[in-house]
Amino acid sequence: MPAQKDKEHSEKPRRPGRPRGKKAGADNREQLMDIALMLFARQGIARVSLNAIAKEAGVTPAMLHYYFTSREALVEQLLEERFMPLRNRISLVFSEHPGDPITSLTLMVKVLAELAEQNAWFAPLWMQEMIGEMPILRQHMHARFGDDKHHQMLTTIKGWQESGKLNAGLSPELLITTLISLVLVPFSRLRTDERMKNLSPDTIVRHALAVMGQGIGG
Repeated sequence: MPAQKDKEHSEKPRRPGRPRGKKAGADNREQLMDIALMLFARQGIARVSLNAIAKEAGVTPAMLHYYFTSREALVEQLLEERFMPLRNRISLVFSEHPGDPITSLTLMVKVLAELAEQNAWFAPLWMQEMIGEMPILRQHMHARFGDDKHHQMLTTIKGWQESGKLNAGLSPELLITTLISLVLVPFSRLRTDERMKNLSPDTIVRHALAVMGQGIGG
């Protein structure tokens, strides 16, 4: 009996919520994040529970809670590790070409297309966030950063217009959303709309740049 008690005391306590027989690891966590993003992109963050993610992943809710204590904690981790690197990549385009709106906006379209092609969740999740009734990701972004970057972008666009580098008839409040929509709306439908299944990323980019450069006139 003493030997048995010594053995029990020598065992390290199991972290609460971690399923027996399952090994924690970065691969498991990354896979769960991938599945969460897929469901969020398909249904919207507000409609997906942790239990739904666990079911889709084929794990127990306890396993999911081992990595993410709540859906809000999961969203915060996704924001930090998956979404912010993409956002920073897009923002870098403008910081590298502050005085050249044509180059900045052209590169923005190309970078958006590249990111949408590399990350299947990116375009449909953006659509869910734009048209959904509860834009949870946007709320998390606002809580973290406020409106500072938005106001900086508006100031930059207005400066381009005042210096004659950009069409004065454009609405600064709509310009970035319009360009993002030109790219991400078709990308979000490539896998779900039979009418668009033959579109290539290059076609989407060429179309967006043609609309930007020449409009719809002859």
